[in-house]
Amino acid sequence: MDPRTDTRVAELCRLLEAGAPVGWHRVTLDVWANVMAYELASSAKDGEGRFAGEVRLAEITDQLQELREEMYEEGRGTWLSARFTLHREAEPEVTFNYDENPRWSPDLHPMMFVRDLEAFPRTDEHVPDWLRELVERALELQRAHEASLADQ
Repeated sequence: MDPRTDTRVAELCRLLEAGAPVGWHRVTLDVWANVMAYELASSAKDGEGRFAGEVRLAEITDQLQELREEMYEEGRGTWLSARFTLHREAEPEVTFNYDENPRWSPDLHPMMFVRDLEAFPRTDEHVPDWLRELVERALELQRAHEASLADQ
């Protein structure tokens, strides 16, 4: 990562830690990202692995959007999901998924993936099969919609 990205990741970890409940030992934030939607799931555990309380996620989405833009690589795209794991008195663990299906629940409309590719273009070799199938499905739906409008 470049220094700007390192700074943004550190800021996200700081915000996550600031939002952690008293007595936390491990905090995890899972992120599903699309140019049109973000989904966040967080958990905090105490030293015995029990629920430690809610994690406040104020200001996180804006930072995630900016991080996603900063991490865009021409031709490769940007990340689709990420995991931030904080351990008390240890370095944070952060992973980014550029290629695997992030498995939104509920599923996003296929056109949302088309919009994401428009915002963060990928060369053909960097479009995974699952994403290619969603884009094809979105275009089929769009053609069907346009045909139904023409028939009216």
